[in-house]
Amino acid sequence: MGGRPMKRIDRVLAVLDPTADAQPALRKAADLARACSATLDLLVCDFDPALSGQPFAESGTLARHREAFLADRRAALDPIAAELRAGGLAVETHVRWGHPLHRSIVEYAVATSPDLVVKDTHYHGLLRRTLFTNTDWNLIRACPLPLLLAKEREWPASPRIVAALDPGHLGDKPAALDHDILDWAGLLAQRTGGEVHAVHAFFPAALLAATAFTGDLPFAGAAVAAEVVAAERERLGRALEAVLAAHPVDPARVHLEQGAASEVLPRVAETLDAALVVMGAVSRSRVQEAFLGSTAERVLDRIGCDVLVVKPPDFTERLPF
Repeated sequence: MGGRPMKRIDRVLAVLDPTADAQPALRKAADLARACSATLDLLVCDFDPALSGQPFAESGTLARHREAFLADRRAALDPIAAELRAGGLAVETHVRWGHPLHRSIVEYAVATSPDLVVKDTHYHGLLRRTLFTNTDWNLIRACPLPLLLAKEREWPASPRIVAALDPGHLGDKPAALDHDILDWAGLLAQRTGGEVHAVHAFFPAALLAATAFTGDLPFAGAAVAAEVVAAERERLGRALEAVLAAHPVDPARVHLEQGAASEVLPRVAETLDAALVVMGAVSRSRVQEAFLGSTAERVLDRIGCDVLVVKPPDFTERLPF
């Protein structure tokens, strides 16, 4: 593995929504914890603006009401945890008061260092869009730990897991991030009996623009463009081979596709009937405000299966809080 530490899942953090009936994050986090013999940490972060404090409110009364509010949340977690423990899982429960919610979740995750964070999100089949909440987007941008965005659909017995790679590092992603993506995809495939597919989308727009005009030869442009695309495909193919040399991915499951990543990745995931796409994200802000590029956001918005977002190892240092 090129000297990199092997990925492990010893602790899974499931972020639960106390207002939701369906909890796909709980179900999938429990399945992964069971498959990895890991501890499952159930977290509820909640906030009631009516209990946040008023200029003339008596602080002791507010504190008592707030503690009663959190006690209700703990009581709701108890039977969930008991059922999971009865099934053989090691389960811990935690309830936090916090606003905004994403900051409270990230602060807890950084303090406890789980190997994986799992949270619900929802895909609208008719709209063909993932309905991310504001908390979802902020977690995607700010959570330094691997973040699994779980949808309702169950994983099959042998899930297909797509590793979205950037071997040319056109998205400003560090080279090591491709290996982390493949490590995570490989680990989850091993634990779930699945298979890994590696995908890279390339869109040589700048190269093609240079071939748009060829003087007095009206048909030469198309021939030159084809040569440019073929050369770029060959170059990226070699780069992919170099990255994949350290990972046991079947060459038949390597997909080098021409087109915009926001179109290619959702299409490939749908064609493969993938259960999960693993992709990387970085912070590129000069003022240390974590955010994703517009391409990554469009990809996340359109992928119908679960998504695991992986960050570089130094991401925590870039957080604005």
